[in-house]
Amino acid sequence: MERRDLGRVLITGAAGFVGAALVETLRADGIVVIASDVGAPSAAGLVPCDITDGDAVAAMVGGSAPNTIIHCGAVSGPMVMADRPLDIWRINVLGTAHVLEAARRQGVGRVIVCSTSEVYGSRNEGVVDEQTRPEPDNVYGASKLAAEQAVIGYRREHGLDAAAIRLSWIYGPGRRTPTDLERLLRNALGGRPTVFGGRPQDVTHYLFLDDAVGGLLCAATAGSVGWPVCNVTTGRGKPLADVVAAIRTVLPNLQVEFSGTEPTVVRPSGFDQTRTAQSLGFRPEIDFETGIGRIIEALRRAPNVL
Repeated sequence: MERRDLGRVLITGAAGFVGAALVETLRADGIVVIASDVGAPSAAGLVPCDITDGDAVAAMVGGSAPNTIIHCGAVSGPMVMADRPLDIWRINVLGTAHVLEAARRQGVGRVIVCSTSEVYGSRNEGVVDEQTRPEPDNVYGASKLAAEQAVIGYRREHGLDAAAIRLSWIYGPGRRTPTDLERLLRNALGGRPTVFGGRPQDVTHYLFLDDAVGGLLCAATAGSVGWPVCNVTTGRGKPLADVVAAIRTVLPNLQVEFSGTEPTVVRPSGFDQTRTAQSLGFRPEIDFETGIGRIIEALRRAPNVL
């Protein structure tokens, strides 16, 4: 597949889980990276910028003159700031609009915006694709859907080369946001049982950090992105029972009890990857068993890694 040169890359949310991994990967490849995050000290190699401040975003983009922007700066999941819905909206929607507008004015060659599979919500069942009608369940999902619409608007009306990438549940060493997977692993390593409110057949959608980074970079380097929205996931989901079985291959003494009798959330069973493979040239490489082994290894080396 034809690939474009990234040139200088601006990454927002560069102190976050995905943003930091992108910075590390690109700099290891000799790419010039401008790394930005809200309130970040310049001494740490990060440019401070609040994306809800349009003037600050314009100044940062104008001053750094990037050829590519990968916009990771956002509220990172429905479990974060759930009691502050207006702030979620300001950060995820207004912040994205500020980045797109600054990119338009500066003539940035490509903008990639991190979105989420949560836009599909719980009303869509089976394997869904990007043409499935989104049905977000919460403000977080709705805010990401609105950010996608901003991408589409700037792309169609102003010719901005931009795309939104719908990422599923990203896991891996270094994640700081508490998750059920983290709780399960910590309990297992500590010899403690874990009780899940769900059922063994409830579907999960885990995507290893390296694949999330790889998908975003494929979107940033694709010669052309034929679609404004693409799924970057592992395709079909994995039942919770299979997640537990995979972890038991590494931690055989894992103790898990399922207390749920009804589905906690009805959700898609998987996300079609056809558009992603054709338009971005991306396919995930890290299976769950390999990914979970890497996390456990990292936790054993440094218990505070998650």
